[in-house]
Amino acid sequence: MKILAHISRFLLGIVFVYSGFVKAVDPWGYQFKFEDYFIAFGMEWLLPAALFFSILLAGAEFLIGAAMLFGIKPKLSIWSAAAFMLLFTPITLYLALTDAVPDCGCFGDALILSNWDTFFKNIIIIIMLIPVFLYRKKFKHYMSCKLEWIPAVIFAAGIVFVSFQGLRHLPMIDFLPYNPGMSMKPDPTKKDQYFVSYKDNRTGETKEYLADDFPWSDSIWMSNNEFVTQRVIPGDNPANLVVVFDALDDDATKDITLNPDFQLWVVAWNLDDVSDKAIEKIKAVETECATDNLNIALLTASSPEKTELFRHNKQVAIDPYFADDIILKMVIRANPGFVLLKDGTILAKWAWRDMPALNEIDIKGLEAKYIKK
Repeated sequence: MKILAHISRFLLGIVFVYSGFVKAVDPWGYQFKFEDYFIAFGMEWLLPAALFFSILLAGAEFLIGAAMLFGIKPKLSIWSAAAFMLLFTPITLYLALTDAVPDCGCFGDALILSNWDTFFKNIIIIIMLIPVFLYRKKFKHYMSCKLEWIPAVIFAAGIVFVSFQGLRHLPMIDFLPYNPGMSMKPDPTKKDQYFVSYKDNRTGETKEYLADDFPWSDSIWMSNNEFVTQRVIPGDNPANLVVVFDALDDDATKDITLNPDFQLWVVAWNLDDVSDKAIEKIKAVETECATDNLNIALLTASSPEKTELFRHNKQVAIDPYFADDIILKMVIRANPGFVLLKDGTILAKWAWRDMPALNEIDIKGLEAKYIKK
């Protein structure tokens, strides 16, 4: 029992530390997950507190794991782990049965599990927790009870710092796919396929051909066959392609996402939450782009009416484009944030507080680093 309890405590500590850290490093992402929970459970009144809960629970989970790993307050950490599992296991069972939220977010965006996988994972954790809980009174303290609060406070302060770093800047580790070097450019070998259908006037049979593979040059065949219709099978686009529309609701993806020239995106999924300081930064960057002839576009999930009112009231002259808010939140965890691209490839990302002057950015160096010739 002793060896099993120590091994289980060590493994549980790793799981709790990992789970807490990957959520704490991306507090915006965990906030969005809490919002999904509150909406699914009809608790919309708690939406304003989603960010608070995201920081609190991620920090608590990390702290429990660190305490179990390093033998800090062993009984308290074990009781806390047991309470965590007793609270969240029934919730994950409910999600597995109903799919009210498609992804529980237990490992943030670092590791996506199905709801059933999450539930079974929790069952395994509970099984591992049993010997640890039964042995809880026998775990030794490696320092006095009073001194144990010192590392506990250090770990707590450290994980809170990680969360606030992710809030004010960008996550220290970004587990989302939209990172520098990622290309959204479609595979050139997967082009649109065009088909045409012709009816044989002699037999009445209609047959479909590839547009470049039917006997169009055979005059006898053409005289005996009558064109009926045509269809197009679009080539596959990458799953991570950011599809954008202009103010007239026309698809502008080719001109904006796949622009062959250097381009800077100002991404603000919710214009209501853009601070005055951030607006001043946007306007300063807008001026720099005009001076350096660098293309710039405003990408938002706000409505066209709200966007136009924002541009008028704040005197922002950047042309607006519209995309899905979930995609924009995945592109960059900042509202607003700046994304430098060329030819569908992301070259760099900055939270608005960290956006450098354009003349400080080695654009050509980023191109050489991330774009394959």
